[in-house]
Amino acid sequence: MGAAVAWRTVLLRPSMEVARFMNRTVKATESEFWGAFSSFCPPGGYFDGPGSAQRDVDRRLGEAIEALLVAQLGPAETSGTWRHELGAYRAGIHSLRFSAAGFDPGLVPSLQGLLVGEHEVYCIVCQVFESLSAPSEARIGSVAMRSNRLLVSYPLVEHSKGRL
Repeated sequence: MGAAVAWRTVLLRPSMEVARFMNRTVKATESEFWGAFSSFCPPGGYFDGPGSAQRDVDRRLGEAIEALLVAQLGPAETSGTWRHELGAYRAGIHSLRFSAAGFDPGLVPSLQGLLVGEHEVYCIVCQVFESLSAPSEARIGSVAMRSNRLLVSYPLVEHSKGRL
């Protein structure tokens, strides 16, 4: 079961205006997911450009992510279901941590929809735990998004009842 499963699917954005082809790769375990994660992400050198301009682009994506999640789940500080982990990874990667109760697979297309225009080269990674305070080894599963592809761990697919 160590081999990745890949297939093509059509993802319709909530606006239904754009249909995009998306590659989805499912890894059998969390370990395999994290083994594939670094090559899935944008190349680090891309973000070595002029500092202040790139920080502004990054900040705008962070604000868009947080606005989307606040509208869906409430503020991170009071909902207890999600957290934006700033600086958890190298530039170009936004990391989100969810409790199992707060993670809805329906958020994935909405988050991925933010990865257009100036944010197209970015990656958003979501990690799901039983609770926000659970240690890394208690992770249920993970999904990483680029503008046109997903990397998902099978444990998260199973937890989401196949909705990823």
